[in-house]
Amino acid sequence: MSVKNDIENESKVIADLLTAARDGQWDHVWGILGTPDAPRKSYLINVIPENRRWGVIHQAVYWRNHNVMRKILGFKTCDRKAKTKACTSECGDTSRQTPLEVAVSYGYTDIKSIIRKNGKDLNDTPVQTFQLYESYNEQWALGLLSVTLAAYKNSFHPSPIDKTKNMVSILADVWTSMHQSEERWQTIRDIVADSVYIVCEDNSDRIKASKSLHDFFLSIIQTYTEEENYMYTFLSMALRRQCHTNYSGDDLALGPYAVVYQMLLLFWKKVPRENRQTFRKMMLTQQDCDKYQVGTKFVWPSVISSSTNLQSAVPFPTCGASGDRSVIFTIDNSTPSCWKPRNIEKYATYMEHERTYPAGARFVVTGRTQKNEDIHVALRLLVK
Repeated sequence: MSVKNDIENESKVIADLLTAARDGQWDHVWGILGTPDAPRKSYLINVIPENRRWGVIHQAVYWRNHNVMRKILGFKTCDRKAKTKACTSECGDTSRQTPLEVAVSYGYTDIKSIIRKNGKDLNDTPVQTFQLYESYNEQWALGLLSVTLAAYKNSFHPSPIDKTKNMVSILADVWTSMHQSEERWQTIRDIVADSVYIVCEDNSDRIKASKSLHDFFLSIIQTYTEEENYMYTFLSMALRRQCHTNYSGDDLALGPYAVVYQMLLLFWKKVPRENRQTFRKMMLTQQDCDKYQVGTKFVWPSVISSSTNLQSAVPFPTCGASGDRSVIFTIDNSTPSCWKPRNIEKYATYMEHERTYPAGARFVVTGRTQKNEDIHVALRLLVK
């Protein structure tokens, strides 16, 4: 049997990890995470799953154990700025608090000092805009979606998940089930709003206010395309970090939102698939430019925006790799493929001629030329 996902097992591991941290059973926590020098499942260290308000590091603050605190902060994957979900503790409101702020709320000046002196920020984690198709492993390359489905399994997919199913098939099951009753889609709406609250309270309120499934989908697209809230940037960076299995607290908070947006781009018939060519412009380093050679098959790991109008294809310098080389991609979307870009302009805020590819879209380079200061790369969408 070919195993394509480990979501069922990961769901149990995540629940076990957070229960052990809550109960102060740190030997059990290390049995799951490993140690800073010999990590095992350390990519789960910042996960706050459904029905939990704090992560492992917040629980470590609560227990006020200096050795545990230092060990947690010693993991390279530990996000010392990871925020809690909306919650009230015995010390008062601890919503959206970092471990340092939780320590302050409890009056733990010793723990506050340890946090300040140990660990590091994850903001400078390198991201990839390109993955070779031949070495592409969907389970890890779409790791944020996989971890999210494990952390929120009861909400997204309460029935057992077949290990042989790939990500698209699992999402198709979720998509079907959420159309079968109001309770199903409302449950998903609520966990998306609850998790997004960590990153942006306004976006959370908009999603939570959705009164119908259509309104819910509309709120997802508008949140993504509204430039003022930077959701495009946050989501793109979170998805591009997937293959590193090094997720910040904010990345994981966007996980439920990313799952729903991925489903919209794969399955929602009200955003039609685009068959015509689209354009995308990026500013890349020479090293990144050199990866796009004729015949190369590759995957873009993030949700990708493009345009049917070349003049509207402008680079977003805040997203992913940046450099001094201007690259214009002309993409042939005529291939019958689930990875075709979707026309979201009817529902988008501000963006015109917008065509958006799901995370994990696959391409082959069919041409490459230099025109003035721009490198022009021709792509064709792959079937699978």
